[in-house]
Order: sequence, then structure tokens, then C-alpha cells
Amino acid sequence: MTSTDTSLAGALLERRYRVDGLLARGGMSAVYRGSDTRLDRPVAIKIMDPRFADDRSFVDRFEREARLAAKLHHPNVVTVHDQGVDVAGDRSHVFLVMELVDGGTLRDLLDQRGRLDVPLALSVAEQMLSALSAAHLAGLVHRDVKPENVLIGSTGHPPTGVVKVADFGLVRAVASAGTTSSSIILGTVAYLAPEQVTTGVAGERGDVYSAGIVLYEMLTGQVPYTGDTAISVAYRHVNDDVPAPSTVQPGIPAVLDDLVLRATRRDPEARPADAGAFLQELRRVRAALGIAPAPIPVLPPKAVLPPKAVLPPKAVLPPRRCCRPSRCRSPRWTPRRPCPRSPRSRPRTRSRARAVPGR
Repeated sequence: MTSTDTSLAGALLERRYRVDGLLARGGMSAVYRGSDTRLDRPVAIKIMDPRFADDRSFVDRFEREARLAAKLHHPNVVTVHDQGVDVAGDRSHVFLVMELVDGGTLRDLLDQRGRLDVPLALSVAEQMLSALSAAHLAGLVHRDVKPENVLIGSTGHPPTGVVKVADFGLVRAVASAGTTSSSIILGTVAYLAPEQVTTGVAGERGDVYSAGIVLYEMLTGQVPYTGDTAISVAYRHVNDDVPAPSTVQPGIPAVLDDLVLRATRRDPEARPADAGAFLQELRRVRAALGIAPAPIPVLPPKAVLPPKAVLPPKAVLPPRRCCRPSRCRSPRWTPRRPCPRSPRSRPRTRSRARAVPGR
């Protein structure tokens, strides 16, 4: 997503949404801070990579998924306001207008702290699962649950942190694009359920698996599987059992170990049926441990990213002239050797008459 980093700042999409500073960029899209000029409110605008704009199947799927996501009204779900396709000249941009969450992501919080203590990890997981539970009840599967899609904003006075899950259905829309190869594993490989790797099928239990991996990372500060390539990580999801978090971080209660292991079983039927069932199990574990909900820290708003540097065009050098322009038009020239096409550079051969016997 490099072609839109600098050209869209300041643009007006569909004569309504003004694009301001860049907040984040990824391989499929870029997110900008923007403004709804009609309602005079700040928004976040996700603009897909231009290669998707000409794909009719992607645009249709994108619109359907956006309509489904717009029906979700939950305090832990990022609200979808609008979607559209802006046409400017010969360029088209598919975009999604969302609620602007001033803050950071769970990834930012993990980068700051390394890992979270048990009360805070359970509080974040509870709000994340509340959002996924509402989506599953509405028949919507996320398919890409990861810390980068778990936003942390603020609410109330004095402000307290609140978790909001974003990007429902985006991976499904990208999967329908003709520009996407059928051999590519869509989603973030560190959090993919085994069935997503083997068959590409993603359901509610796949979201449960991914949420279990996120909980594992919050408790330990690392994902269970790493590797040099995405294929090697995906192979371990399919063939290995997720280890108990206490093997990495001693002191984690055994009932919490069991909760993570149940959510990350390789067999989908052995996991909780959906995020609602996982949420109920998490609440029972917290009650058994006697842990009160912990306040979620308020993260500072994301700074606007500077645009990528645009290199100046290379200077066009005049064509080199031959050392003997009157006899050769070759563009090659070296000061120490004559032009290879020049007659003087060729060895001179003397023609000698052959002696004829008897003359």
C-alpha cells in the first residue's frame, strides 16, 4: 500500500469524506484519520489497495461484508458508518468509513509491557470476546483475530480504556478477489486455526482458536509458534498442540492453562462452540480465581505517520558521443580506448599478392 500514502492525503472521497493524515499502512490497505464534512465528525477511513478496485467480485463482497458489519451495534465493536468506491480520473479507490478510535492497539500495549498480568489479560480478553460473541450471534465471522485488530480507546470521564474489535469480514472480501491466488493462506499465520490452513474454512470455532492464541500471547508475551517462514508456522498449527502458558511463564494458574488449551485444540469440535461459550468459560475461571476486573490503561492517540519519502527523478544524461562521430554513431565511448565501431580501432590487414609460379 505505497501508491496511496502520499497521493490521497487531502483528497475528498465522494465529495464528503476528507482524507487527512495516515494512521497505519498494511499490505492490503491503509487507514487514515479523516473527517465527515457533511456531519462534521472525525472518522477513520480504510482505503484498500488500488489493485482491488477493478475486481468486481471483491467490490461486491466488500459491500456485502460492510453492510453486515454496519448492523453490529456493540460497545466493543468498531462502528462502520459507510462504504463506497471513489472514482477520480482513471483511478478508483474502495474505502470503508469507521468510527475513529483515539488510542492504540493491543499490539502497542504488548510492545510497551511485554506481557500483561492475569487480571488485565482477562479484562482485555473479556471485552474482545464480548465483541466476537455479538458478531457470531449476528452470523458474522471475523477470520483475522489478532492484537493489531484489537483497538484500545477511551470512554467516560475520567477516561478509562475500552477494547474495540475492528475489521470484521475484511479477510473474506479479500479471499473473493480475483487478484488473490487460491494457494495463498489469508490471515495472520501466527493466529490461524488449523482448519484455516488445511481447508481454508473459517467459522466461529476458528475465531475461538485465534482468540485463545491472543490470550496466550497476553499471558506469556509471545505467540506459541515462530519460524523462519509462514509455512513453517502454519505447519506447527496443524501438527502440534499449543503448550500450556505456564510452561513459558511459571505462576499462571492451572485453570487458566486449561482454558487456553481448550480454546486452542486442533480439533474444532473440542473447542468452545463460539465466542459466547468461550466468554462464559472465561468468566467462570475468573470467578473461581476470585479476580476482579482490572481497569484497561488508556493509550495515547496514534500519531499521524509521515508520508514515505519520494525520491527525485534521476537526471537524464545526454547521450555519449563516439570518438569519431563523423564515421560512427555508436553511443559507447571510453576515453582510453577508441570506439569499437571506429575504423581505426580495427586491426589493419595488408593484402599481399600470392606469388604465382612461372611469373
